[in-house]
Amino acid sequence: MLPSRRNTEQACRRTVDALTALPVHYRTGLVRRRALDLYEAIPAQHPREHAVRELRDVLTPGRLRQGGC
Repeated sequence: MLPSRRNTEQACRRTVDALTALPVHYRTGLVRRRALDLYEAIPAQHPREHAVRELRDVLTPGRLRQGGC
């Protein structure tokens, strides 16, 4: 069963919130890898959703170190 659009949006929003709430030095290693795993698992039909784009932007190298959103 494919995840619904709502579930994808919610997962992305929660991940962005969790990442941006962490101190910068905690946004590396396993934390970043798990966020990337989530992003990479998003079905192809969802890449244009705002929440998915926001997660992608937060995961862009340098953004995690600068504080994200």
